[in-house]
Amino acid sequence: MGKRLPQDEAELLPARVVEIFKTMGRETEIRGEQAGGGAIFARDRANQAIFVGEKVVNQKRRNLTQSLESAFSKTRRKAAGKGAKASDEAVVGIWHYRFATSSAPAVLETHWHEWMPARFANVWRVEAGKWICDRLLVNHRITHNGDFDGWTIFDDTIENAELGLWLQRVLHTPNAALGDSPKIAGMMDLLITQGMWDASLRLAYQMAVAESTRDACGGKTPTKDAPNTAPTEAQIQNWSTIVEKVFLDYQDKLLMPYANSMLELSRKHVNQFEQELIQALSQTIVCEKLAAFVKTAIHVFFHNNLYQATKLFLSRAQGSFGLVTASTLSEATLVVSAWGQPIATGFNVQDDYMVYASEPAAVDAVLSHIPRSYRLDLDQKGGEIAWVGVNHITVYSMLEDRELRSSELEERWIPLQGNSYILPPEKHAVDPVQRDIQEIPKILKSIEQSWDDPTSFNRQTADYFVELLIEKAKNLKLERVTDTPAIDLLITGVESSLWLGERFAQDLVLICPAMIVKTISSNQLLQRLQYDGSLRLGKTSIVLAISQSGQTFPTLQATNALEELRQQGNIREFFILTGEMCSLMGTAISQYYYQESSFTRRIFINGSGRRTAEPTTVAIAAAQATLTELLLYIAKQLTHQGAFGMTLSTADVLMLERMKIDFPTRAEAIVGITAKGEINRSSDYSQLIQSSKKWAQHIIEAPLVWAIHALYIVVTVGFGIPLVQTVCWIIFGFANLSIPGFLLPLLIVADILIYIFGPWLWSLALRYFQHRPLLARTGKRSVLIGDAPWIHQLLRCYVSKLFSLSYGIASLEVHGGNPQDHMLHHYGHRVVRGSLIFLGIPDGRRSPMQKESESAIVMSGKQAIGVQNLSTGAEIIALGHDPAIAHQSFQAAIVLSSSNLDASCDRQIALEELRESRFTGFERLLASYVFFWAMAKQVASFPLLQYQHWKSQSRTRIMTTAAPVSRATVDRSKRSMERSEV
Repeated sequence: MGKRLPQDEAELLPARVVEIFKTMGRETEIRGEQAGGGAIFARDRANQAIFVGEKVVNQKRRNLTQSLESAFSKTRRKAAGKGAKASDEAVVGIWHYRFATSSAPAVLETHWHEWMPARFANVWRVEAGKWICDRLLVNHRITHNGDFDGWTIFDDTIENAELGLWLQRVLHTPNAALGDSPKIAGMMDLLITQGMWDASLRLAYQMAVAESTRDACGGKTPTKDAPNTAPTEAQIQNWSTIVEKVFLDYQDKLLMPYANSMLELSRKHVNQFEQELIQALSQTIVCEKLAAFVKTAIHVFFHNNLYQATKLFLSRAQGSFGLVTASTLSEATLVVSAWGQPIATGFNVQDDYMVYASEPAAVDAVLSHIPRSYRLDLDQKGGEIAWVGVNHITVYSMLEDRELRSSELEERWIPLQGNSYILPPEKHAVDPVQRDIQEIPKILKSIEQSWDDPTSFNRQTADYFVELLIEKAKNLKLERVTDTPAIDLLITGVESSLWLGERFAQDLVLICPAMIVKTISSNQLLQRLQYDGSLRLGKTSIVLAISQSGQTFPTLQATNALEELRQQGNIREFFILTGEMCSLMGTAISQYYYQESSFTRRIFINGSGRRTAEPTTVAIAAAQATLTELLLYIAKQLTHQGAFGMTLSTADVLMLERMKIDFPTRAEAIVGITAKGEINRSSDYSQLIQSSKKWAQHIIEAPLVWAIHALYIVVTVGFGIPLVQTVCWIIFGFANLSIPGFLLPLLIVADILIYIFGPWLWSLALRYFQHRPLLARTGKRSVLIGDAPWIHQLLRCYVSKLFSLSYGIASLEVHGGNPQDHMLHHYGHRVVRGSLIFLGIPDGRRSPMQKESESAIVMSGKQAIGVQNLSTGAEIIALGHDPAIAHQSFQAAIVLSSSNLDASCDRQIALEELRESRFTGFERLLASYVFFWAMAKQVASFPLLQYQHWKSQSRTRIMTTAAPVSRATVDRSKRSMERSEV
């Protein structure tokens, strides 16, 4: 929303605004890009304010931002051709990207939404102390992130489905949309009434006279077949005529002297007007509630503009809302609301425009390079409603039931330049996965430097974290007297964040066996907080929540609940680990981001920032490295205390420190680039790239063979030269012989067989020349990834996302398992000729325990090889550090370089287990990232079957859909905690 500039000329949507949309769209796509819509304000030939809008359902391999603008630009040109012209008041654009939840992707279900189409109405307004009545085109539209569960009216909460049936009757307008959000549009049509007597009387009847939704359905429960007994449009028009007649008599008395708005009223004359209306309507409406009906109608006539209607809606709504409401009656303002869903607003002071987005990074991407630009994040926890214009904003707090003062807002403005809390936006890359992999060494180096600096945010947080652990250790004996002692540390997150947290928890217990450390998914945590007290959280418990984006929906909701518990004293402290300092989770724990704000010492930052690639690499690497730094820092500080049964000596910690210092160099060799960005084509990197090529050839074999066979048919049929017959004609021709008659049918059969079995024959030939197994099954391949649980889980998600947009003819099915546990039991019966198995093997040279692990995994691999048919079975690539794996009868082995062995390590099993989980296992993970990226890159580049391997169809990079428990209430959380206190 901004002022129209001279260079904008007559364009409905100026080119500069289109570029702003594209920038913000690219950042918002990670929340889902199944469908999208855009709308702008314009003026028609009669100078009436109108919406011009378009919606699209994105095709599987298309980019939503590009698809939407392509369609929307055509719509704007058509509208201009029909006489639409730009609005002089402001340039206003509203866009929404959708990830379907309550209904399947369809144009009808895509936002924006309207319930009633544009219609003309008499609209009263006040200008220079005078009443003016205009005949205006009325149209309201909304966009909505979140879930609309129900609305309270008639002293009852009406669920979404029933509400829709009721709205169809009350508004006398059907609506075929199945989703929840269209009902919000219907509610806006009902609630926006300022200056319109017909709309005011319709709303007043439902709020003051009707007693239930049944009143609009002939006394029956609302169903599709129920009759419509709501006041008819003719009845409402009749009432409106009576009311307007009285209003015309009173209008000059109702306003205060020199009034500039219809809210500046004379209470005395309003009361007289009310009594006169009751008298006038009593002859038409026989109703005990007539006085309440008239009082309500007068109130909503004067007050219910776009802003007040949104406040009324949210005050009675249930669900979560990132809501934007717009109306042709207020074309220079919007109302944006955040309650359980994020909304960020940004203001460019020098160029007089504002932007809003559900993704704060979208605001940053537009404004971060512009001086005097600021961001204001609405409080989604307590709920806030912002009435915004080009250069002004009014914010209403739902929690405090008041509008915030300017001074309160000033404290929350986030400057976007020179702010150490704000990272610069991610630069565009043709291949974001490759870019992320190549940045791993640089990020690892920056993490190391951060933890070496005692004044860094991470060190400040770590110092506080360790202080709490030391405090707990001193009181350990007192706390352990009960049968069920409270948890010392609870770690929560979802998916990748949770898996990393689980591994960190295992390692922490390894070095501190007396510490009680538990992990739980954020979704389960929310359920437990509400419905049972089995978490065993106590007043001394510490909680760590992990989320790369800092806004993963269940983890963010858990953050809100846990922060309440901390403030109530039900847990000792709450920490978060995110990709960057400025996040919604940070805001939830009262970390402010203006330059003078103090640091809470409760946020760990992995420094990877915001990443758009769905197959995540650098974010995982950064989180793993940060947790390693935290683990070693805890070990260093607690070793001297002897706390929690510490198993490591000072010498052990120093050895782990040396491993940590050496790790960035190892990472450089694996990913093929240094921390400074210099190419480093090491033997490790070369092995990975070369090995990936053969597996990529497996995947693209089917389309390549199809192309060869298609070419064969074109040549042999098109030119009439079937292969076998032609070869025989040539041979017999050179010998001056004629082909025997009995041989001709056989030659024809041979050509027919080639047409039928040609693809398989070409496959054999192709495999022969590429030195690949001849008798593997043809068609779609499957890969089984076997490694430690946290590694195979991460890789299964990574690889499946790399191939999520691949074509069925050149695709890959991905599975994962623990080769030391359940892998063969789950997948042994599914091994067929040509199955691909990728085994990560620990370095058995390091300790007897690691040797046993290596032997167990090698045994699993050999057992898989034993499942054969036609002397052909699975194809296995082993990845590890021990050169011995190259001699284990696997089809290929990638042996990563390693440091010299230290014989003294054999005496410390815990130390070697930590080396495996924090470093050598991490190296295998990085190597696997490179291997599968190179493989996917080759498949994604195949002619005519190209796809973007760095994204999926829906683009859900950030988990934004509701958790099983949308918001854990403070009261229930408190009760659960009271039951579980020790």
